[in-house]
Amino acid sequence: ETLQRIVSTLANKNDEIHNFIDMLNHTIKNVQVNSSNAISELDEEFDGLYSILDEMKGSMASTIQQEEARKIQALQDQLTQCSTALESSEELLELAAQSLDIKDPVEFLKVENIERICIRQMLVFV
Repeated sequence: ETLQRIVSTLANKNDEIHNFIDMLNHTIKNVQVNSSNAISELDEEFDGLYSILDEMKGSMASTIQQEEARKIQALQDQLTQCSTALESSEELLELAAQSLDIKDPVEFLKVENIERICIRQMLVFV
């Protein structure tokens, strides 16, 4: 009878261990499923964030490119104005140098009037 109780207790303990093993296996599967679901949700969330960031990047890059184009155009306009002013200045300098060689007073006065007109035009460019 004692042996029968021991065998019965041992059988009950074996059943408990089997049940515990089944519970552990079930828990492992639940952890795996939950982890897989969490990773899927994380992937979706990050895909959405990447999409938003990519959109923002495109918008910001476009703004930078527009600003670059505006600044380059302004600088090109200044460059054109400076080149035109320099060209006029060089022409005036050449005319002034030539006028130094004029000996006839009447001819000198004609050149002087031309120089005044050129100077006025040059001031308009600047």
